[in-house]
Amino acid sequence: MDEASILVQGGVIMSLWDWLFDPSGLTAHGFCLSWAPGLIALHAGSDAAIGLSYLSIPIALAWLIHRRRDVQYGWMIYSFVAFILACGTTHLLSILTLWVPAYGVEGLVKLVTAALSIATAALLWPLIPRLVALPSPAQLGRLNAELSNTIAEYERTTVLLRESEARGRAANIELERRVVERTADLREANDRLTEALAARAAVQQALGHSEAEFRASFEGAAVGKALVEPVTRRILRANRAFAGMLGYEPAELIGHTAEEFTWPEDRASDAAEYARLVSGETETHVREKRYKRRNGAPFWVRVSATLARVPESSHPILTVAAIEDIDAWYTAEAELRAAKRDLEIVVDERTAALAQRDLLLREVYHRVKNNLQIVDSLLMMQARQLEDPLAKRALLGMRGRIYALGLVHHQLMGSADLKTFDVAPFLNELSTNLLEGSANGSVNLSVEAFPLDVGLDFAVPLGLVVTELVTNSLKHAFPEGTGNISVVLRPGTDGQMVLTVSDDGRGQLSGAPSDRPKTGLGIGIVKSLVAQLEGTMIVRNDNGMTTEIRTAMPVHQ
Repeated sequence: MDEASILVQGGVIMSLWDWLFDPSGLTAHGFCLSWAPGLIALHAGSDAAIGLSYLSIPIALAWLIHRRRDVQYGWMIYSFVAFILACGTTHLLSILTLWVPAYGVEGLVKLVTAALSIATAALLWPLIPRLVALPSPAQLGRLNAELSNTIAEYERTTVLLRESEARGRAANIELERRVVERTADLREANDRLTEALAARAAVQQALGHSEAEFRASFEGAAVGKALVEPVTRRILRANRAFAGMLGYEPAELIGHTAEEFTWPEDRASDAAEYARLVSGETETHVREKRYKRRNGAPFWVRVSATLARVPESSHPILTVAAIEDIDAWYTAEAELRAAKRDLEIVVDERTAALAQRDLLLREVYHRVKNNLQIVDSLLMMQARQLEDPLAKRALLGMRGRIYALGLVHHQLMGSADLKTFDVAPFLNELSTNLLEGSANGSVNLSVEAFPLDVGLDFAVPLGLVVTELVTNSLKHAFPEGTGNISVVLRPGTDGQMVLTVSDDGRGQLSGAPSDRPKTGLGIGIVKSLVAQLEGTMIVRNDNGMTTEIRTAMPVHQ
């Protein structure tokens, strides 16, 4: 077998023919319909009707271009012929897939249809300004009226010339006497006649061009157009686009009234609006209404009509109407309004649910904070009863950690989104509380932090780290009771943030003796929390102790 005709699908090797008409593991579309005879007949009959209609439309368009080679932009109609033929083929293939799983062929035809539709749309949009620029029927009508007046003036001049010649023959004797004077008059009249003949020829030529342009714009328009007698509303002329909407040929519409094709329920209101146009109350008649197709089915259109009137008496002589088929748009708009109402209901329900969730979440944060305050009170009561100073110090250190946890939940409870809060005021309040709870009243504490939104998972370890480092400085750095502690949070490089806690007290590596612990629970907690933040820690001793922690900026989901 030819290698080019071998395909692999789902691990199974198949030929190109099988891939197009019988792919492995797939069933015909009729299987999805449970082979119900009614559904099979409905789908097959509908697709057959649509496909045959789609195949007949391009044939009619091609025949039109063949017969009317003077139609402008015929190549655009040929692009529609190709596009509609491809659309009709897709519906015929839908009938085939009811019994044969020829999904490969159907997909290729749809691909060709997509390419043709994109090309047709790309060609149509640049053409619209040219179609809009074509003269309107009202403009052509005014030009025809002006040309008719010019021709009438010429005919009156001709009559006068003939009368002058008759009087010349009757007064031949007098003409001989005044031959010199008459010769000059005749030459002047001859010059005027020559100019009038030239003007008439120009008018006739312009009239021919005007008629050709009107015919092209009327018959080749993409929207429906009709010329209607203003009083009886009988159709005098209709283009193919309008006749095609109703399912007729243009000649079949001539002599019928526009009311005959209007949907019965819309006739009364349509007649009332049209009467306002005829009476001169409105200058244009624009209305959305329903027409009735030849098969009796209704469809929505937008009709725009104007009246051509006699200038002297303002008597209407012709109604010019443009008809747009908006049935698909009207149906889609109704579905959109229904979907919008459903969406508003869903949004209201979701908003209520979110409000309820926020209320519950704030209540959870509030209760967690209250419970931590109860634990803090219990630790304080227990510490007062202890005699062992080490045990009492351990419980007081635990109070600082619990306060940090409670402060995190307090900040979240007051935040707008219940997920994040600004870390700067949090660190300031946390450090100030640690200083107020210590016995070192002469120690100065400064906090400098840039605005940064953090969540629960990031704020808890960060707050505990600051608690441990500040507490360590307060306990071990200032035996004389005076000194300075600095907490700085600043942005680093490459998307990092840097936390620095430093003091100017005694350091482990300085010449002065130090009782700061090198190991223990506090140091172990700090190292564990830094690892939880996926950061690095550097400790320096230079006129005090400085701890620098680098970690990535928090990312909120």
